[in-house]
Amino acid sequence: MIKAKSRTVGVVLAACLVMGWGVAQPPAEPGEAGGAWPFFAFDNGVGRGVWPPAVQAETVKTLGYEGIHYNYTNPKDFAAKLGACRAAGVPIVAVYFYTHVGKTNAPYDPGIKEVIRMLEGTETILWMTLCDGKPGQQDAEAAAVVRDIAAQAAASGLRVSLYPHAGFYVATAEDAVRVVKAANLPNVGVTVNLCHELFAGNAGRLGEVLERAGPHLNLVSINGASPIPGKGPKAWDTLPLGSGSFDTDGFLRLVRDAGYRGPIGHQFYGVKGDDKEKLTLAIRAWKAAKARLLPAPRDGAR
Repeated sequence: MIKAKSRTVGVVLAACLVMGWGVAQPPAEPGEAGGAWPFFAFDNGVGRGVWPPAVQAETVKTLGYEGIHYNYTNPKDFAAKLGACRAAGVPIVAVYFYTHVGKTNAPYDPGIKEVIRMLEGTETILWMTLCDGKPGQQDAEAAAVVRDIAAQAAASGLRVSLYPHAGFYVATAEDAVRVVKAANLPNVGVTVNLCHELFAGNAGRLGEVLERAGPHLNLVSINGASPIPGKGPKAWDTLPLGSGSFDTDGFLRLVRDAGYRGPIGHQFYGVKGDDKEKLTLAIRAWKAAKARLLPAPRDGAR
């Protein structure tokens, strides 16, 4: 038992050292962007349920995205997506799945265990939601579910990121930080989802949110947005990056100054229009924003 425990801890630490995407680094100076901020597409903007996996993979690759996310449905479906992405050379940056607080007998679909094994040797992050429960009152139970998933992740050399979602037990990045601290494992981190922070009414305090999330931050999502007039501070339209009145450059500047250099995904939930057009608009806006905020290294620069 001692040897098995030591091996698990060793795998966790090795994963954190080798897969350094989410580890906060000092803010980059101009001309030192390197491979920072690999940009990926949420599959809800890549023909989810309509396009075959091979078309999804080739589309994001052709447009210049550096990966894709997928929602977990079942192991067979995920195996097909994994195979298509491997054939196209497109990383699956994250796999999103549901877990439940207070459901001790079945806190998640058991098929996710098979998916975790499939992902051994990759840098895919397990994008874990925590649903149900009484928010803020069952952190010990939430942390137990996180530890369960994290142990399986460590055995496959993978990391976990808690995905905040409006209406869930973990609804904001600050909820996620609280649960991550309770779980206290080195391969478990936090996502800052711009749209869900806006839905939580945090538009005016994103700097504080990122400051609290910073030491644990290993994924970020972004999108364009505009407030819905007359609906209050939690009502926002989700739009392609480069659209809307929300200051996305300002948000990315906060992300940059927090020291984060890991993957950033585009959230397409609720974004209307043709998927190919949305993807094209978003990647163009992303490249322009990244060039403004993290200029590429100059020729000959070290």
